[in-house]
Amino acid sequence: MDIFSSRSSCDSSGCASAIKAQVAAELALDEEATVLVTELACMEEGCPPIETVIAVFHPNKPKVQFRLHRSMSDITTSDIQRMCAQQINSGLENDNGSSC
Repeated sequence: MDIFSSRSSCDSSGCASAIKAQVAAELALDEEATVLVTELACMEEGCPPIETVIAVFHPNKPKVQFRLHRSMSDITTSDIQRMCAQQINSGLENDNGSSC
C-alpha cells in the first residue's frame, strides 16, 4: 500500500509522519531511534528551491542524513525505499548524507 497515495490531503505534519513511519520501517529502527523530517527552502545559487531533509539519530551510532530535492508532498514510497536501500547497502556507517 502506498502511504502517499492521497497526497492532495497531505499537510506538512501528515506528510512528515508518513515519511518518518516509512523510514523507520524500511531501516528496521527500534524505539531508541529518532527520525526527523524537515522541508527547507534554499536561496543559494545552484541549490534546488526546496528540499526535504531526513535525519536518523540513534544512541551510540553516527547520524544518518538524506536530502531529497523535492517537497515532502512530492516524495513517493519508491523514493524512500530507494534512499533506505542505498543506506543499508552502505552499512549505515557514513555521516556524509545521501542526496536524491
